Amino acid sequence: MLGVRIHYKPKFNKKPILIAALPDMGNVAGLCLNFLVKKINAKIFAEIYSFWPPSVTYKKGIINFVQSSYKFYENSEYNIIFFTGDFNPTDPRRLYELCYEVLKIAEMFNVNILYSLGASLKPINSIEKLVYAAVNKPEMIHELNKLNLQILEDEGQITGFNGLILGIAQEFNLDGICLLGEIDNPNVIQPKTSQEILKVLLKIINLSFIDLSELEEEEKRKKFMEKQMNYYNKTINQSDLPGIT
Repeated sequence: MLGVRIHYKPKFNKKPILIAALPDMGNVAGLCLNFLVKKINAKIFAEIYSFWPPSVTYKKGIINFVQSSYKFYENSEYNIIFFTGDFNPTDPRRLYELCYEVLKIAEMFNVNILYSLGASLKPINSIEKLVYAAVNKPEMIHELNKLNLQILEDEGQITGFNGLILGIAQEFNLDGICLLGEIDNPNVIQPKTSQEILKVLLKIINLSFIDLSELEEEEKRKKFMEKQMNYYNKTINQSDLPGIT
């Protein structure tokens, strides 16, 4: 069982929206949430404590115990609640428990709509990286069409918290929209994809004035590091060839 601690109850002018996501492939969702929380100066108002880590640290004979937690942030000016954390549970039971606890908090504050964010692997033959959208109720498809969003077609799965939360939200009669940005490498941080998702999300929630240039700079740093690493690997490989010292 997870432990919930509410530090204070924020007051909103109208029904708030909930943006909830945990780190996933390329840390796309993690980047999005951390950026937004920082950018609009959201404050922690509640936490869900998890059974992690299964250890303590010590220094000079003194034990230090820091229990990991998932955090709820709020900004009452924009009527937004954020939920995020450092890791996405892999144990199904813990994952379900976490989703239910998040939605209980959403119910407590009469949340109007849930937005979930995440990454999707780009097809090999695809050139452009797209942002796709899906909804948790059939009658909401027209909302995606009105917003001119690319609908997630065919069939498939959205795994982990960022997908499951949308399904369980149906039990709470809570509308949900999922935005998925395409990536080509799940093992490399993806600032550009996070930026593209946020462009869509901020347009939907009328916060397009937020400057996303920090993510552009992060993408430039990533590409620079990739070039450095490729050059290093190329140099190492060449040094292994016969006759080259």
